[in-house]
Amino acid sequence: MDKNLRELQLCELDILKEVVKICNRHNLTYYMMGGTFLGAIRHKGFIPWDDDVDISLNREEYDKLLEILPKELPNNYKIDNFLTNKDSLIYATRVENSLIKVKDNSASIKKIRNAWIDIFPLDGMPNNTIIRKLHEFRLLYLRLKFKYSTFSETVTQNKKDRSIHEKILVTIGNYTKIEKILDKNKCLKDLDKALRKYEYKNSNYVVNFMGAYKFKEMFKKAIYEKYKLYDFENTKLNAPENYNFVLTQMYGNYMQIPQKDMQNKHCIEVIKE
Repeated sequence: MDKNLRELQLCELDILKEVVKICNRHNLTYYMMGGTFLGAIRHKGFIPWDDDVDISLNREEYDKLLEILPKELPNNYKIDNFLTNKDSLIYATRVENSLIKVKDNSASIKKIRNAWIDIFPLDGMPNNTIIRKLHEFRLLYLRLKFKYSTFSETVTQNKKDRSIHEKILVTIGNYTKIEKILDKNKCLKDLDKALRKYEYKNSNYVVNFMGAYKFKEMFKKAIYEKYKLYDFENTKLNAPENYNFVLTQMYGNYMQIPQKDMQNKHCIEVIKE
């Protein structure tokens, strides 16, 4: 493994431990998500080429955590999302540590960022099947508007596994420069309002919609009600008990190692300070 990447992973692990410590102190239930959960099952830690960490909490506890984090994180940590920073391009929350810098080459505009982990809200979905499907379309439309409003800075240009329709949407974004006519802040507020419409506690289905996999991360709420601790590097972290169901829905044959050109999807370069 690349030594710099491993240093980044260990820095992210330190951030994660701080956040988990705060969650446990305040009885807030978090879950490993996406590649972090996959890494725990397949590698007992980070996927060897992965460069980020994802966790989530239900919306109510997510909001509580956002109130607590600024008061209890170490001084060299900061949080970033559109609620705390009017210039932010991020809907979910990033907890950052400036000890390690990375160059993000994924979008048209390259960025130097602090090492970070992502925290996502789990939101409720309508119980009625037809209304749920209509809500899905609305969320996809609002997410698309938001992505177009920040296109040159947030949309990955060289992602290998896009569907045909996603490739078409990226091409439209590249050639129309639609972000110039969209108000990023309004797009974020509209998206936030829609995501909060259905309360988690009253919903049978919940979703981590702002993750990379959109509705592949929609599950019956019961999935999150049964969870346990899994080994992750030198610690243990929460995730749903039925890992096979979750990871199969998201990745298919999740134990299969992807080809070399499908790795490092974020196109991150570690910069030594």
